[in-house]
Amino acid sequence: MSQMMEINSMLLNNRKIAILFTSLLLSIVSINCYAQTPVVSCPATFSDGHTIYHLYHAKLFDGPVCKKVQLKPEFKNDKDIWVLDTRVDPSLVCIYDGTNHYIVLDANGATYCEKTNAPVQAKCMQ
Repeated sequence: MSQMMEINSMLLNNRKIAILFTSLLLSIVSINCYAQTPVVSCPATFSDGHTIYHLYHAKLFDGPVCKKVQLKPEFKNDKDIWVLDTRVDPSLVCIYDGTNHYIVLDANGATYCEKTNAPVQAKCMQ
């Protein structure tokens, strides 16, 4: 009888440990997901109704593009990276190969932006 009580106690402790471990894991995953919430990203292609253009480059500005306050990225692991201060009002400019057209995206609320080169992608995240 006491042996069954010991086994039940061990099973109960193992169950509590499993519940605590699962809760901790879910907390870590949800914190990581929150930190990487996308704000905006450049579309891979742009069409003017006649031709489809592919994303070629991206730039980041503080405020409206017309004020010409371009932010310089750091280069790490084959990426251009911008770590943003809360005082910055970022605008992500998506530049497409073979055209003078570009797309300007308001990245308000972003704390981090990156541009990769192969394939060319640009996005800003919270």
